Amino acid sequence: MPGPVFFYFALVAVATLATAVYFAVKPSERTLGFLRPLCTATTFSALAAFFAGVTNGLVALAHVGTASLTVVLPMFAEAPIPLVAGFAVVSVSWLLVAVGLRRQAA
Repeated sequence: MPGPVFFYFALVAVATLATAVYFAVKPSERTLGFLRPLCTATTFSALAAFFAGVTNGLVALAHVGTASLTVVLPMFAEAPIPLVAGFAVVSVSWLLVAVGLRRQAA
C-alpha cells in the first residue's frame, strides 16, 4: 500500500493535469502563471515519493537482513514509479500548454 507521500504526489499530479486541461480549453496568462509552479511541485513531489520508497526499502532491508532479499527487492523496483508518473504528468501538461498557446494565438 502506498504511503502518504505517494498520495500527496497523486493529488498534486491530478491538480496539475486538471489545470493543464483547463488551460488548453480556456487559455489565459493567469492560468499559465499558476501552471508553472504546479509542474515544479509535481516534479518535487515525485522526487519525494521516490526517495520515500527507497528509504522504505532500506529500512526493510535493515530489518529483514540479506537472507530474504526477495521481500525487499520489489520495494526497490516500485520506488521509481512516482518518478516515471510525475515526469509523464509534467510532459502531458506541457503538451496541453502548447495546445492552449496555439489556441490563444489563433
